[in-house]
Parts: sequence; structure tokens; C-alpha cells
Amino acid sequence: MMWPLFNRLVKALSLAVTAVSMIYMLTPILVIVPVSFSSDRYISFPVPGYSLQWYEKMLGSEGYRLAIWNTLITGTSVAAIAAIFGTLAALSIVRGKVRFGRALTGLAVAPLIMPQIIVAIGAYPIVASVGLIGTKLGVILVHSAIALPLVFITVSSSLRSYSPNMELAAMTLGANDWHTFVHVTWPMIRLGVIVGAIFAFAASFDEIIIALFLTDASSVTLPVYMWNELRFQMEPTIAAASTLAIVVSLSLLSAVALLQRAGHKKFREQR
Repeated sequence: MMWPLFNRLVKALSLAVTAVSMIYMLTPILVIVPVSFSSDRYISFPVPGYSLQWYEKMLGSEGYRLAIWNTLITGTSVAAIAAIFGTLAALSIVRGKVRFGRALTGLAVAPLIMPQIIVAIGAYPIVASVGLIGTKLGVILVHSAIALPLVFITVSSSLRSYSPNMELAAMTLGANDWHTFVHVTWPMIRLGVIVGAIFAFAASFDEIIIALFLTDASSVTLPVYMWNELRFQMEPTIAAASTLAIVVSLSLLSAVALLQRAGHKKFREQR
């Protein structure tokens, strides 16, 4: 008789802890978004009134427009590079049956678990030696290195969810390597590649530590520009830029959720 009561208590406690955790994590958003519409000249909460002046100032600022443009260009390039090389790495290790596969897998995901400050310190002299400090290309290359593991993980998971016998069957029936990839392997991993590319874009979009080391005024990204603005002024323009970043991040997460839902539905239909 005690077990049903105990289970209900555990369930209620779990729900309470989850609710408190969600509120704790959402509190900054619940503060930042109203502040971005504040009519006050300085960041204050609760807001005395509402206005769109800070969004107009952000969009009218040449510095913010340049930072947003640089961030989008960098993130898109990083997503493309990480998608290509992360997919190739996953195919080589998972399907290629190379020696020391586990060691290579650990090496492939190492940039993801490495502290970004360490990556920034290590990357700086390398990027400086080839004259790419202060360029978007330098940021793109280093961001691609830390984003590649995200694609590698998602594509590897996709490959492991399907039997390699499907590809062997295609080759047995006369398909060459390219046709096997296009007609058999690619449909299996397509969702993993897209999801990994979205995660790669998000990783580049939100990254600040490496960008602080490698950017200058012409290549500054949005997080770095916001950091510099925060050091010298406390206008709600920063809250408006933060709200923009939140909207982009939530949009990316929503896209991933929808893609995964569509992928799971298709997988169940095929089975």
C-alpha cells in the first residue's frame, strides 16, 4: 500500500524540481525581453513604460548592423564547413571501419569538450602566423573546428541507426560508391547532417571567447559587440540585441525539434 503513495510523492517532487529549474532558467529571458521594450534610458526592471526606440536604435546603428552581418556570414560558413567535414569524418570512422576507431572518435569530439579559452589561446598564434587575425576567415576556421564535432555526432548517430547491410545490398546489385551514397546513405543521414549544421550555426552564433581573441572592429561578431557595449554603457539597446539573439536561438531549437519529429515519424512508417 505504501508503494503507490511513494511513487506519487516521487513524481510530485520530480515535477516540482523540474518546474523550479525551468523558472530559474527562464528568469533572465523574462527580464531581458521586457527591458528591451523599456521607455527608460537605462536598464531597469520593472520597466516604467514600453517603446520600440531601442530596436530602432539597434537597427539604425552601423556597428550593430555590421556585427549582425558578420555573425550571419560566419555562422552560415561554419555550418557549411562543419557539415561537409563532419559528415566525411563520420562516414570514415563509422562506415569505413578504420583502425583505432574509438581513439579517432575521441579525437573528433575533443574540440567540443575542450574549454574554449584553451582553444582560443592555442588558436591565436596559429591564426596570427598566417595573417588572419581580425578577419572573418580566421574566425570561421576556428569556429568550424569546434562545430565539426556537433555534425560528427549527429551523423554518426544516424549511421548507427541503420544497418550497413543496406549499402552492401546496393553495391551487390551493381551500384558504385557514388550511387550507393546518393540513393542509400544520403537519405539515411540527411536529417543528421541538417540538424548538425543547425547546431554548428548556433554554436558559432553564440560563441564569444574565441571571437574576442580573433576579431577586430571590421570582423566583430554580435556577442563580442554586445560585450564591448556592455562595458561602456547600460542602454536597453543591449537588451534588444539580446532579445534578437534569443529569438534566433529559439528558432534554431524549434527547427531541430520539428526535423527530429519528422524524422522519427518517417522512421516509424518505414518500420
